Amino acid sequence: MTRFLRYAVEHERKIRAVFLLDGQLMQKTVTVVSYDENEVQLQIGKKKPIALPITDLLSCDYARGDHGEE
Repeated sequence: MTRFLRYAVEHERKIRAVFLLDGQLMQKTVTVVSYDENEVQLQIGKKKPIALPITDLLSCDYARGDHGEE
């Protein structure tokens, strides 16, 4: 999973993420603002970034149309 987070930050690309937000399971295309071993900051659309515990980030993948080629 850190591979996708690092890819998103280094290449300034969006990724698709499955995460828990306020007890709700969500799947969104997000921008990764920053991350470390404990927390990830995600921006959904143009809203203010949200901070999540890394354990609440359940899965990551390339966004639609992105195949990680660079």
